[in-house]
Amino acid sequence: MNYIWEVLLKADEETIPREDIKFVQADVCSPYMEIALDNLNSNSLPEDNVIEVNEYYRFYEIFKDLFNINFQESKELREALLDILLHYLGELDLKSGLCKTEIYKKLLYKDILDNVFGEKLKKNIMYFNKEEVDILLNGFITLYKTGTSIQLFKEIFKEIFKKSIIYSSKEKPKNIYIYLDEIKKVELENKVSSIVDTFLPINMKPLIFWDKHFGIIGLNDTMKINEAVMVE
Repeated sequence: MNYIWEVLLKADEETIPREDIKFVQADVCSPYMEIALDNLNSNSLPEDNVIEVNEYYRFYEIFKDLFNINFQESKELREALLDILLHYLGELDLKSGLCKTEIYKKLLYKDILDNVFGEKLKKNIMYFNKEEVDILLNGFITLYKTGTSIQLFKEIFKEIFKKSIIYSSKEKPKNIYIYLDEIKKVELENKVSSIVDTFLPINMKPLIFWDKHFGIIGLNDTMKINEAVMVE
């Protein structure tokens, strides 16, 4: 980690609220680095979440007067301002690299949490991890551009449930058979429900199979006793 924005992203990765990170002026630092860590090769945040920063590395014009060596008054106020400003500058760093799609995704996620898409999705979105939420939001963007489709549904489902297998029925074209290779759990049911309700065309009928595959004549691996289920 070399920059304040990397610290904020690391906090997200470790599920630490960004506001719990405290930026302080480094007592000893390199003029060639922004973050002053005891271990330069460290890949985790300090236990106390206190990050020493060389604020002059990129922001000399902002901080040159705030920490003038000849000015010793209001030290606590200046330290608080340093923390606030570095948090703000770190957020600006992150936003400066955003493309239009990333902004759309942030707005969509905010709408989901604000109950714009219903109470069920607002509740169930909490069962998805950060990577899975990003997959869902990318799917939302595609959904707005192209509308619902079996192909989009399959892509989203497979990205989140990587071991799943999805079948279509020739005899009953509106049926879609979904095998997950997972033990049935409430949190997984809620995730499946969110994907089905959002991306599966409304005229399709999903049939969900968890840890037992349905038997397929001619495929011996699916016809094992006590390891297969019957489908009408």
